[in-house]
Amino acid sequence: MDELTVTIENYSLRHGRRTIISDLNLTLTRGITALLGPNGAGKSTLLNGMAQPHRVRDGSLALSGRSVTASRVDQRWFHSRLGFMPQQWRHFPSFTVEESVAYVGWLKLVHRTALRDRVTRSLARVDLLGQRSELVARLSGGTRQRVGLAEALVNDPDLVLLDEPTVGLDPAQRAAFRRALASMRRDRALLLSTHLTDDVAAIADRVLVLAEGAIVFDGSPASLADASGKEGDFRARLEEGYLRVLAARAERLS
Repeated sequence: MDELTVTIENYSLRHGRRTIISDLNLTLTRGITALLGPNGAGKSTLLNGMAQPHRVRDGSLALSGRSVTASRVDQRWFHSRLGFMPQQWRHFPSFTVEESVAYVGWLKLVHRTALRDRVTRSLARVDLLGQRSELVARLSGGTRQRVGLAEALVNDPDLVLLDEPTVGLDPAQRAAFRRALASMRRDRALLLSTHLTDDVAAIADRVLVLAEGAIVFDGSPASLADASGKEGDFRARLEEGYLRVLAARAERLS
């Protein structure tokens, strides 16, 4: 299996005159990395910026050693290796599940001779083959989220970015979505933004805590739980560790 790395160096992102992400350095490899942080921390800004390398003005982004900010050719190549599920995922009400995923594959320039097979594989990964002919508009929220994940996977990407994908799902839907993600951790790098420590406890191999545009923690979920300084239930310790990391950051800045 070839080495897979996503390298971000000296990376800054602005919204108008306001700097949201400042001088960020990060390397991702295969597995599930959770990007944990409160609302307004810059999670969506970071993922949207990574998905649009042509907008990078400060810093660099590389996939497996190849810069994706140097030229349009590099950017097109990167998009062919990227899967992105934004927080505001939209669908066409008149499309079936299969048509919706195939349309994204067409946008991703998947060759027409391979498209049908890619769509089938993507739907199988998220357990939607049995619903391929149903209208997306008639599906439950959790099932629509899995359609969005199938769309992100249709081009067989190396890097998958998912922005708050479990928000609004009930416990059963969230569990099904997490199972789909967990089945992919050996094949690709997945960066999942969330404000739910339950997501981290359930599937993350690594967790980054983002606060005010800066990474203030980078380690395993177990290490974040240890930051609580307590014993007992893992999920409770994980949440306490997360809150302590944020509090320590706020104290340093005060």
